[in-house]
Amino acid sequence: MTPSKASLLVTYICAGLYLGLLSESGIAERMRLEKELQNLNAEVERLVVENQGLEEKERRLKNDAYALEQEARKYYLLSETAHVLKFEESISHTTEKPKVLPATLHTAGLSADWKEPPLFLLRFFFISFSVFLILGVYFKLKRLQPMSNDKRLN
Repeated sequence: MTPSKASLLVTYICAGLYLGLLSESGIAERMRLEKELQNLNAEVERLVVENQGLEEKERRLKNDAYALEQEARKYYLLSETAHVLKFEESISHTTEKPKVLPATLHTAGLSADWKEPPLFLLRFFFISFSVFLILGVYFKLKRLQPMSNDKRLN
C-alpha cells in the first residue's frame, strides 16, 4: 500500500469517527442535549411544585385573616398589638402571570458528580491527534524500503 493511500484510509477512518462521535449530530452532542433536557425537566418539575405551594399559600392568605396576620407579623416584625389591614384589590380581566426566569441548575441541586470536558476541547484534541496520526502514517510508510513488485500485496 502506498503512503498516500494509507494516509487517505486513516483520514477516512478519522473523519468517520469524528462525524459519528463529535460532530453537531454525533453521539457526544446527543448525550449533552439529553442531559440538558433531563436537567431542564427536573427544573420545570421543581418550579411546578414550588408554584403549587405558592398558589396554595396565596389562596390561604386571601381567605384566612388569621393566616394573613401571622404572615404579616412574621415578615414585617409586627407586635401582637399591631393591627393588620387588608385592602381589597380590584380584579383585572387579564390573568397574565409574570414571567419568572429559572434558577441556575447548581442552585437546584442538579450538578453532576464529575465534570466532563467541553465538547470543543474534545474536538480540538481529536482533530490534532488525527492530523498527527495521518502525517505519522504517511512519513513512516514513506521511509520504509521499497519492496519489489513480486512481494507487494497491492
